[in-house]
Amino acid sequence: MPMPGKGPTTTPVSPRAPSGILRLFRRLTGPLAVALLVAACSTFEPIEPPKPEAKDFSIEAAKTAIGRAKAAESAGNWDQATELYQEAATRWPVYQDAWSGLARTAMERGDGQTLALARFFEDRVVDSDNMHPRQARMSYVNAQENPPENIPAVGEWSKRMVAFFEYKDTYAQREAFDNRPKRSMAERYAIYPVAVGSVTAAVISLGSVFSDIGGGSSSSD
Repeated sequence: MPMPGKGPTTTPVSPRAPSGILRLFRRLTGPLAVALLVAACSTFEPIEPPKPEAKDFSIEAAKTAIGRAKAAESAGNWDQATELYQEAATRWPVYQDAWSGLARTAMERGDGQTLALARFFEDRVVDSDNMHPRQARMSYVNAQENPPENIPAVGEWSKRMVAFFEYKDTYAQREAFDNRPKRSMAERYAIYPVAVGSVTAAVISLGSVFSDIGGGSSSSD
């Protein structure tokens, strides 16, 4: 007989873990992860950069201006030679001959400000042209914002340099995009058989899990 005042003792039961759901999750994770990974790799395409706009940048125009400037310099026409060297520097700012010629004509004319300006850029343009365009651009952003006090014209010319290296950067990006290796048809469409296989494996795993769950339910009944 049970003791008076005491009810029947019960043993606490721990909640059952959702083993069927866990098995389902584990079996589906592998195939689906493979499908997603292959899809990402196979379908990735680089973003097409904009086409560079040369505006009035032209190395051919700069060379033409240099040729005319040298002819004017040889004839002793210093003012015309100065204008033509400036034109060459405007059309292709990293053309060292333009700055060297401008320095020569400035000396002949006794123009100290233009001479200082030409000397500032004469060697600098060679170094900056060998840099990555973005790095070169940043160096001229600093010069644009903080030109030397004794050569204020550096600021305006540096603004031109910034625009030039932005153009060069866009040109380099576009060139890399246009010359990128072309993928074969097999590489481009490899995703489809792999995806079908992965999804098939996931469906089979799904069916297996439900079969296990159904079997477990029947045995418990």
